[in-house]
Amino acid sequence: MPSKKPVEKAAAPKRRSPISRAEGERRLIAAAKQLIQEKPFSEVGVREIGLLADVNHGFVHTWFGGKNELLRAVAMQQVLEIATNVPEVQPGTPALVLTPDIASVIRLLVWLDLEGFDVDVKSIITPIIDAMTARFIDIEKLQPSDAQEMAIQAVYLGSGMATIGHMAGVAVEQSGRDMYLFMRHIYRLLAEHPQA
Repeated sequence: MPSKKPVEKAAAPKRRSPISRAEGERRLIAAAKQLIQEKPFSEVGVREIGLLADVNHGFVHTWFGGKNELLRAVAMQQVLEIATNVPEVQPGTPALVLTPDIASVIRLLVWLDLEGFDVDVKSIITPIIDAMTARFIDIEKLQPSDAQEMAIQAVYLGSGMATIGHMAGVAVEQSGRDMYLFMRHIYRLLAEHPQA
């Protein structure tokens, strides 16, 4: 009687190596950021984000609460990156240039709001306003209250341009520079004549 060969077991699929929550969140945010730059926000799904991030898509709900909360985290991360760069910009040049990244984060916040997600824009953009305020105090020599008011105006005007400027045929980057130069003139006048 011929001896039976032992049946070889199929190799078990490799399991993903465990990652920390911080690493998983970082990957999911990076994947979501990449995907929303490639297609409309509404077409980006949680499974697709998880697949690109190589993280189980269920963690989007566990760690963030859902897709909209993850997209809010994407916006927040982009805002922090923008705010971090403000002090590094050379004096005499725009601290914020209306780049596609800035326009994208503003449109994302508008989309989240239109989707009914409670977006506290003020808390999200506070890091940029704080960085701009510090810049106006240090470089333009404005009083703190004037500096903060000007920072708020600059951020909101720039946000409006970035959100709908392209629909009006406005060259957002050039118009942003023009607006900066005009506002800088106003800031200088305020610094020279604070009681005016």
